[in-house]
Amino acid sequence: MMSFRQGKLLATNVPMRIVSLISKINEYKGKQELYNQQSPEILNTLKDVAIIQSTRASNSLEGITVKDKRLLEIMQNKIQPTNRSEGEIAGYRDVLATIHSSFDAIPIKPSILLQFHRDLYKFISAEGGSWKNNDNAVEETYPDGSKFIRFNPVSTFATPGAIDELCNFYNQYSNSGEIDSLMLISATILDFLFIHPFNDGNGRMARLLTLLLLYKEGYEVGRFISLEQIVEDSKDSYYDTLHQSSQNWHDGKHDLLIWSEYLLGVILSAYKELVDRVGKVSSARGNKAMRVEETIDHFVTDFSIDDIRRRCPDISPATINRVLVKLRDADKIEVLGTGRGAKWRKNY
Repeated sequence: MMSFRQGKLLATNVPMRIVSLISKINEYKGKQELYNQQSPEILNTLKDVAIIQSTRASNSLEGITVKDKRLLEIMQNKIQPTNRSEGEIAGYRDVLATIHSSFDAIPIKPSILLQFHRDLYKFISAEGGSWKNNDNAVEETYPDGSKFIRFNPVSTFATPGAIDELCNFYNQYSNSGEIDSLMLISATILDFLFIHPFNDGNGRMARLLTLLLLYKEGYEVGRFISLEQIVEDSKDSYYDTLHQSSQNWHDGKHDLLIWSEYLLGVILSAYKELVDRVGKVSSARGNKAMRVEETIDHFVTDFSIDDIRRRCPDISPATINRVLVKLRDADKIEVLGTGRGAKWRKNY
């Protein structure tokens, strides 16, 4: 709420580079309905992939991982989770499904955030659905085991009131239209992260809330392209911009625009990827081998089979291997090592 108090956000002078980002995003937003009319089958394919990618990437950012085969089975409700990591995957899957299907009927209020958090943890023994009961500094652990405090969030005592105030600010400005909706979303997510209202799961809750707010403001790109995957791919920038924007937040003297520019960049990147994928999947008629080739074409550095699988979670390892062999034999790529973790390099 420190981005809203005393009219801070209303008085913020938005530089032209951010105005340009907002304008470009809104241009892409205007094409959404056209895609819905012209390419429904393609969008359904992209949606299925995005749900898997979003669940995997958002949890991976918090160090929560499961094997690819188990991930797919959990996402398809074919198996029940058997450990904490799988339980957290299943919980994220269900909250994500709720947002995808019912966003327009979900109000932004504290009880909804508590409900989402409860559902996030419903498959494991950890307590979900309650505000934090201990002050929780945001820490970073260095390779030698030492820790660095990145930020001290709102106190336990002040958390319920801060979340209530934040929801009220969002609803007020969303209804009034006084603030550009994308700037409103970025400020709301930043303040949510700095309030840090839960003992655990704050990052995943922030990413789910980002998706929900984008949907409610008419930006549905996250339904077809995983925003969480883009964040994971740029996680150093994600954490750095949050750290920079956290400085002097408690005094309301922080720089919101550093974070806003990053988040807007993620959204714009997703829209560009959507346009690219609709075009390529359409020309390839959904052929999975062509999608693997397209994915490889997008890599700008050396890549591994796991990198491909993260971006094509619905495509079998056998199909991926066939494409790699085909491209290798055509001298378009070369392998730089041996084993599962070997890197590949493009020759074009």
